[in-house]
Amino acid sequence: MGTVFLGTLRMLVRERSLFVWALAFPLILSTIFMFMFDKIDEGTVFEPVATAVVADEAWGESGFSAVVDQLSQPGGDKLLDIREFASGEAARAALESGEVAGVLRVDAEGRPEVEVAPAVSLEGVAGLGDVNRSILETVATAYLQNARLIADLAAQNPLVFADLSAVEAAFSEEGYTKEVSLTRSAPRETVRFYYALFGMAALFGAQIAMYAICQTQPNLSPVGARRALGGLSRGRTLLVTVAASWLVSFACLAVAFAYVRLVVGVDFGNRDGAALLGMAAAALMACSVGCALGALPKVDMGGKAGLLTGGTCLLSLFAGLYGQPCMQLADEVARNFPLLASLNPAKAICDMFYSLYYYDGLAVFGEKLALLAATTAVLFAVAMVFMRRQRYASI
Repeated sequence: MGTVFLGTLRMLVRERSLFVWALAFPLILSTIFMFMFDKIDEGTVFEPVATAVVADEAWGESGFSAVVDQLSQPGGDKLLDIREFASGEAARAALESGEVAGVLRVDAEGRPEVEVAPAVSLEGVAGLGDVNRSILETVATAYLQNARLIADLAAQNPLVFADLSAVEAAFSEEGYTKEVSLTRSAPRETVRFYYALFGMAALFGAQIAMYAICQTQPNLSPVGARRALGGLSRGRTLLVTVAASWLVSFACLAVAFAYVRLVVGVDFGNRDGAALLGMAAAALMACSVGCALGALPKVDMGGKAGLLTGGTCLLSLFAGLYGQPCMQLADEVARNFPLLASLNPAKAICDMFYSLYYYDGLAVFGEKLALLAATTAVLFAVAMVFMRRQRYASI
């Protein structure tokens, strides 16, 4: 068996056409995705609001300037990106040119004033303008409300300011709000397309096992004719062929995973070990698909390749690979016809990796692994039935 395994492995490695879809395809398409989704991912990351400040004498003497300075301190909580101007005219010119999203100043009595641009003028994105306008207006409004509250407290009970820690606690929101994350990683809309890509890549990798199985059939390959005359049973031949095919398929997926993880920067929830386990399961499932197709009787290699390519493209459609409308279609099918969606191996692979990224626990990941294992077992059983029933009048 060892000799047959090594021979099958060498045969697969030398057939370079197999690596076009199993290896080159996911590398090329993930690179295209990286450039396509770059702007989309940048748009979901918060950037400090570029803000002009009229740094005149009134600004320096106001308490509002201290608040703005605190909000512009470097760090993960930085809210404002402050740019100081000596006059209101210079600040307004920066606003009109799009350099800043708004202008902050204080009047002679120290009350803050906000001037913002229309939402549509901010990089042409209405949603971004609305967010920036809301942030600047909220900062000024919150300051005015707190200043008014402090003035009322001072008028009603001046002794309350004897305990500054109590005053600070009264204005703190820590007791009322708590930041929690509903997902394991920061949500990124684009990661699902990469996971769907792995579903398609795994199914295209089924060509490796399909080619290897065809090479074991005496009517399709001289190698198969020689092996049929040998002493190795069909069951053992299938086992050795699957082992060699799985090793090559898994190697291709592992290389693609390393590229997507390290070069493209796609997150798998910091569970790279579990992701590699998922790749191994996906490669084995792909081998079962290839074995079932390769064992089909009375169908030549070209016909089997056509069935695999067409089926892979169709299943990838319902995994959401071809764009946001297709992803929405895949979600609709999964919600309304969950059993039908579970029969789609491309969708199962996509959901398996998404569960690593999205959920805190591994229960859903285990369910998807079990689903792939069940699919693999059924397809291997089908392949074995086909191979056992094949008879040849002559070799």
